[in-house]
Amino acid sequence: MPFTRPTLTELVVRMQTDVETRLVNTGTLLRRSVLKALVRVLAAAIHLTYGFLNYIADQLFISTADEAFLEKEASEYGITRKDASYATGIASVTATIVTTIPEGARIQSGSGQVYIVDNDIITEIGSNNVAFTAVEAGADANDDAAIILSFVSSIVGVGSTLTVDSNGISGGADKETDDSLRERVLFRKKRSPHGGAEHDYINWAKEYAGVTRAWVYPEYAGIGTVALAFVRDGNTIILPTTTQIDAVTNYITKHINPATGETEGIPVTASSGFEIVTLTDYVIKLVIQLYPNTITVQTSVTTELDSYLLRSGGPAQTLYLSEINETISGAAGEQRHRLISPISDISPTFTQMPSFSITFEDYA
Repeated sequence: MPFTRPTLTELVVRMQTDVETRLVNTGTLLRRSVLKALVRVLAAAIHLTYGFLNYIADQLFISTADEAFLEKEASEYGITRKDASYATGIASVTATIVTTIPEGARIQSGSGQVYIVDNDIITEIGSNNVAFTAVEAGADANDDAAIILSFVSSIVGVGSTLTVDSNGISGGADKETDDSLRERVLFRKKRSPHGGAEHDYINWAKEYAGVTRAWVYPEYAGIGTVALAFVRDGNTIILPTTTQIDAVTNYITKHINPATGETEGIPVTASSGFEIVTLTDYVIKLVIQLYPNTITVQTSVTTELDSYLLRSGGPAQTLYLSEINETISGAAGEQRHRLISPISDISPTFTQMPSFSITFEDYA
């Protein structure tokens, strides 16, 4: 039978009853008597002790530990919290003379994010590419392709504005949350390293800053080959760029575990058969007749469907119509709906990352 922690009121009543029954000729304790005051003080102290014991009990388990104890437990498995990473990008700017754009020159976006130029750039007359990195780490510095940036301080002979290239500004990730770290530690605890098993590749990939989900495909091109796909849910575009794929490939191949200082990575003989696949966006058009068809209910349905994709929507993972209907029915405010399209289960390939494009109609 599980132990139930007594409330403060229960402790006060219990201790007061003990005093009244064990002392001779006391009767019922008076409201402002010394004994009644002592009973309340002692009950409060014991209640605090129960609370501390309850807190300590929570710290014994990864699923309930708080930040400090969670990090301590993680370190014993050689796992450290992922630090925030800095967003990077490339933008083009026009120069009218040959001059220098100095390393460290500051540029900013319309939203107030500040970036610095990575290296000195000797301009050519015409268009020039400028590589830059965010001043502050985190996902807030990520931004879309083709946005306009501007120099904080003007440079003679160089245009005041820059246009971000088609890759956008990406790579920024926030410091890992407790929930994410907890999930990785539990995954590691349930699946011990096996020198290159499927879950080892997932562990290695998710250790890299910004990587949130990963999938493994053993023998995708025959015996001795392994493919991996991953996404970065904190980015505006969750599909990784070529630069990010290269960085994760290098990390999985060989890296130093910051908790142990030891070299880790895939077996040396497996590196030639390892590949990270390039994912493409697989847009699934949902047409939903909804009642009531209000903005509030539409938002609720969209939120539930986004959560469903996070749980079940990966490459080569079948999305079942029954699950989609169940997800829509679980949205707050939804009374009834009819899924018009698609009309059958959806089965992306292992290079396709599903996403939803939703059209709402009135339920007739």
